[in-house]
Amino acid sequence: MKKKPLIIILIFLAIIIYIIIPKNRKQKSIIKESKKSKKIAKKAIPPLKVIKSKVKRGENITEIFVKNGLDRRSVINLIEGIKGVYNLAKIRAGNTYKLYYRNKSLKKFVYYLDINKYLEVKIDKDSYYAKIVTIPYKTQNELIKVKIESSLFEAILKENEKPELADILASLYDYDVDFNRDLRVGDILIALIEKKYLKGKFVKYGNILASSFINNGTRIDIIRYKRKNGTYGYFHPDGRAVKKMFLKSPLPFMRVTSRFGWRRHPILGFSARHNGVDLGAPVGTRVRATASGTIISKGYDRIRGRYLIIRHSNGYRTHYYHLSGYASGIRRGKKVSQGQIIAFTGNTGRSTGPHLHYGVQKYGRYINPLTLKSPSLKPLPKSEIPAFKEYSKKILRVFNEIIVFNLNKNEIKEEIPDKLKSLNIHIL
Repeated sequence: MKKKPLIIILIFLAIIIYIIIPKNRKQKSIIKESKKSKKIAKKAIPPLKVIKSKVKRGENITEIFVKNGLDRRSVINLIEGIKGVYNLAKIRAGNTYKLYYRNKSLKKFVYYLDINKYLEVKIDKDSYYAKIVTIPYKTQNELIKVKIESSLFEAILKENEKPELADILASLYDYDVDFNRDLRVGDILIALIEKKYLKGKFVKYGNILASSFINNGTRIDIIRYKRKNGTYGYFHPDGRAVKKMFLKSPLPFMRVTSRFGWRRHPILGFSARHNGVDLGAPVGTRVRATASGTIISKGYDRIRGRYLIIRHSNGYRTHYYHLSGYASGIRRGKKVSQGQIIAFTGNTGRSTGPHLHYGVQKYGRYINPLTLKSPSLKPLPKSEIPAFKEYSKKILRVFNEIIVFNLNKNEIKEEIPDKLKSLNIHIL
């Protein structure tokens, strides 16, 4: 009698096992088939093709999309479709963008607003999904010190920094130092700079927060500061703006092959007045406008070759001769901004080799470009100078310690970080 309930229980368990096990097997089989289908589907989707470029000066968003295969109607629909998130009419020259294609169909558009944010537009047939994405960088303020032995570029590399930092620092001193002529062996440059990291890996440099350059015994200090109106600027410790009317040179890196004044002409053989300076550079080197102004003459003759003349405020004109060609959109009557690429060096006209002739006039009289004293622009308002000076002293005190005690890279890393934290750098 006691065996009967036991038999019933065993039969019941057998029935449950019979029902459950095939079901589990069936579920596992379905899961396997599902995973297999996903893998097949994934393999069947072709990878995205990416086109990366930068917005050219004078280029608009319609031109960018049309030259990359979109018809004008689709471009209009896209612009209107995302206007609530971002107005693509505001794109700026020099900013990077990416186009993602699958089977020649545009699927995604990315436009970098600045070093911290980008616009992402996903495209599904005639629907557009846009958002502004903040790049999750971790920003660290770091001090670097370089000693010039031959060039700024080589000094930067010696400190295991990226080569682009040389351009960033050179552009900061573009108004005060000619890095082709003014560098001396033993010059020292110290900079407090933002470094941006993504997932623990260095990605790019941010702003130069402060810098000191000891050049041939002369010290030039530059501080980045936030004005009361919310805008940022670079200033010397007395409140003068770093930005001046003229850059020191139309070429970032070059050599002077012929100076201003009387000289023996290399082709004609007799003495003649040289109304500018000749800057040696390979054909195709980019030429910058040294000051903002309006192009008043563009042409060619047998002496100047291809040339440009720009009119500036306060009676100034700048001359650029022996060019190989012009930048896109450069024409008579065109306004150009300081630092804008306007042309390319060449060997046209009466020339003995690839170079740029650069001349400066003031009220019709030629002056020496190498000794031009360029006026500063937009100094700090007098009401803001006391607070700025107090802020500058805190940073320069740290720089002074590095200079006086001749601290090396390791000593700076060990001794300075805590002092930087105490500075309360409010401009970040």
